[in-house]
Amino acid sequence: MKVKQTVKHLTLLSMIAVSITACSSMEEQPTQAPEVVEPIIEEPYFEEPKEVVSAVINNGVIDIPVLEGAQIFAEFSDELPAVINYFTLSTEQQVIDFYQQSFGEPLSQERKRDRLTLKYQEGEELMRVVISQQNKKRQVDVIIESNI
Repeated sequence: MKVKQTVKHLTLLSMIAVSITACSSMEEQPTQAPEVVEPIIEEPYFEEPKEVVSAVINNGVIDIPVLEGAQIFAEFSDELPAVINYFTLSTEQQVIDFYQQSFGEPLSQERKRDRLTLKYQEGEELMRVVISQQNKKRQVDVIIESNI
């Protein structure tokens, strides 16, 4: 019986020794302070509008010339492509002369289905003027778009 007790004590002692060894190997590791990461705040990038000086755009403002007395029925000139549509009592030749004074000589001129289309270019802008007969008036559509 003494042998059994001795084996039992030795077993307990060896278990205690293993436990002590395991605990001593788990020494406290120095903990690192948590790294503070500053948040990255990205400012939105806004490109300054280019100062374009042309027949219709000056310092970012689109100003499409229209004949005096024009009855404008649609205008979208906040950004390119820009459009203005109006009626006038002026003759077709008067409209042609007005836009020739405003934009210079047309690059091309084409008539299709009773509509005359004049195309102009100045700098980075393409201008199209479409003239059509509407009863006793003329409808004029001016479209400005970027050539880039």
